[in-house]
Amino acid sequence: MPLPASAYPLAVSGARLLTPAGQAVNLGLGVNWGGAQQDEAVPYGLDRLPRAGIISRIADQWRMGHVRVPFAVGGVAGPDGAAKTAKAPAARLAANPDLAGLTPWQVTAQLVDDMTTGRVAAGKPPLYVILNQHLLWPGWCCTGSDGNGLAYNDRWPASAFYACWQLVARRFAGNPYVGFDLHNEPRPAVIGGAARTPTWGTNWAGPYPTDMRDVYQRATGAIRAAAGPAVKHLVFCEGLGYATNLRQAAASPVTGGNVVYSAHDYPWFHTGAGAAPAAHAAALDANWGYLARDGHAPVWVGEFGANTDADSAAFRSGWLPSFLAYYRSRPLAGACWWELAATAVLGTEPVTGTVRMRPGGREGFGLMAGQDWRGSQVDALAVLAPISRP
Repeated sequence: MPLPASAYPLAVSGARLLTPAGQAVNLGLGVNWGGAQQDEAVPYGLDRLPRAGIISRIADQWRMGHVRVPFAVGGVAGPDGAAKTAKAPAARLAANPDLAGLTPWQVTAQLVDDMTTGRVAAGKPPLYVILNQHLLWPGWCCTGSDGNGLAYNDRWPASAFYACWQLVARRFAGNPYVGFDLHNEPRPAVIGGAARTPTWGTNWAGPYPTDMRDVYQRATGAIRAAAGPAVKHLVFCEGLGYATNLRQAAASPVTGGNVVYSAHDYPWFHTGAGAAPAAHAAALDANWGYLARDGHAPVWVGEFGANTDADSAAFRSGWLPSFLAYYRSRPLAGACWWELAATAVLGTEPVTGTVRMRPGGREGFGLMAGQDWRGSQVDALAVLAPISRP
């Protein structure tokens, strides 16, 4: 359930998140509200329902405490770092006409305001929102062929990545209910005609640098400079290998204060003998869980999910109960389900131009249900309920 406004701003101490009063808390269960990373750079569902109703369902009905909002650099700024000025497609805002005339980034920023300060102003506990830089240019992700595995590519310089984060940080400089997830799922990308594989602690040098620790370090510094001293926002740093590998983070940590590490977990990461609960837990401990277990740093699971079209029995066996058992057995900072949406919007894979999602199609992992978004995936929500409390 949402933490009260008095719990913020959160601060990191060892592997814990602390309130200003020094109480250890976690973010509980959250959900990814995607769409702003896709082709049109607008969050899902604003053409289906008034956003106030969606927000209330997340916070008040489902009792979730936080929302991760993916976005693309190209939905905020261009390769030169200048803010985009083109308006969001009106059709994508049909159920929220007050947003008409705004840019895609202004739409996303208003949605974040509504979930955070808007709820506080209405006497409700805020949802904590974690803004996630999901891609450089808008589209569908994630594969090794989409060119978005590092903080730059042949089309987007690293300077645009840092400039975008400074623009975002300035917009939410005084908002204690917002955190920043710096880069989604580091993975190989073909840049300059060759595959470049993300590394950790190798230094940002040469014409094609790959050190993600250095990227996080620089981005954190840029955010701190842009946001100022009023709020030291949490920054979330994802592991290598599609956010599965933080094995080097304890020995070579990201510094700058209020650093939280982020991991993702899905059933296809654990196949064959590795899918058994004991093997699953051992792999998570070795790859990233040790950071929280041994007191090095907080770990938040920014994405986990499964097909919500499955029947209730499928949610009570296999990967999902194994993951939830692991979550409950470790001092993790929270976990965020992928995805909220019931229906898809246009998603074209960058570089290849392959259309991966078509408007109106099923979003197979979504917790909403129906073309009108008025239903809920009750089987999945019932299984997730035990971790909804911080």
